[in-house]
Amino acid sequence: MKLLILPRYIFPIFLLLSVLVANNQQTITILGENNNFLGKADILKTEQYYLSVNDFGKIIGSGSFVNHKTEKIVIYIDNLKIKLSSNIAFIVIDDKTYQMGSKLIKSNDEYYVPIDDFFKILSIHGSNNHSIDYTTMSIALNSKIKKVEKSVPTVDLTKEKNKWEFNTIIIDPGHGGKDPGSIGYRGTKEKDITLDVAKRLAKKIQKNLRVKTILTRDEDVWMRIQDRTRLANDKNGRLFISIHANSVEDRRASGFETYMIGTNKNAAAVRIAARENAVLDLEGANSTKLTDEDLITATMAQSGFAKQSEQFAALVQEEMDKRLQSKNRGVKQAGFYVLMGASMPNVLIELGFISNPNEEKKLNSSSYRDMLATSIYYAILKYQKILND
Repeated sequence: MKLLILPRYIFPIFLLLSVLVANNQQTITILGENNNFLGKADILKTEQYYLSVNDFGKIIGSGSFVNHKTEKIVIYIDNLKIKLSSNIAFIVIDDKTYQMGSKLIKSNDEYYVPIDDFFKILSIHGSNNHSIDYTTMSIALNSKIKKVEKSVPTVDLTKEKNKWEFNTIIIDPGHGGKDPGSIGYRGTKEKDITLDVAKRLAKKIQKNLRVKTILTRDEDVWMRIQDRTRLANDKNGRLFISIHANSVEDRRASGFETYMIGTNKNAAAVRIAARENAVLDLEGANSTKLTDEDLITATMAQSGFAKQSEQFAALVQEEMDKRLQSKNRGVKQAGFYVLMGASMPNVLIELGFISNPNEEKKLNSSSYRDMLATSIYYAILKYQKILND
């Protein structure tokens, strides 16, 4: 009997919700040069006004491009490429990331951005000086930013070039001190492997390249993850390399792989990242679990370094594949906390599986560790050549 009565209540509730949405959904007029009418865009009114990015893209003539799988939308305004993501407060304009006060809203396959934040960020980035009038419900796009003639300052070209020169590499030996990392079947500690390979790599760079190398730790000491990336940023690093050794329950697993920051849903990658992130427990953090929003935010914030990070990661895999008799597991993405704060191209290298008895034996070999360091060194050489071309 209850099943028969239930629909009587569903319809009025559905009707009420439809009325509420209809009341909240309005339109706003878009005006162009000389206040000529360009079109009307849908808006939502909650605690503030939200503009339909889809409509705005159509009205200004460039259209919008939506990735339904990742729930991202891209539009072009004044030759600017603007990327937004559903339920995220960050906006990426030509690879620069800005934060809005509120998140993007997705409703019925349309994306709505907080109007005031959106146009304020456009103005900060240097686009047109847009004006908004909520009395007449209109947005005027007709006033350009006036260029003020100023005397051209003398630019120190050498100083400007040095800002981008590939002159400092940060090498991060994973774990250390009270954090041993993973421990192999024979008792090998990850922290010892990573430190030895890092030192070997630093020596090769210092001997052959005019590039400064800085180790986040050069002895068996514990260091918080956030202090590692803070050091890298303070020293103006141009490349951040975090070195680790892998471990899983299946002792047959073997091979080397290189990671970038990202939201890959690969179950194995997620487990490996969770293991490496477990060090947060030692730091007194409340949780070692990073949300998808955390990772999306970090990925967007580092979007300007993504290309270089991917290039270097591929070179590491290529050079290791040449020298090691081990499985090439490729370049992957995952949510490694140690990569989130580095404001430079950055990767995390898993040298091999310490949980595999045969691979643990290799990792304990001085010659094998030297091959690992040599592989990373040659990847750096090739990467430097790419930057200089």
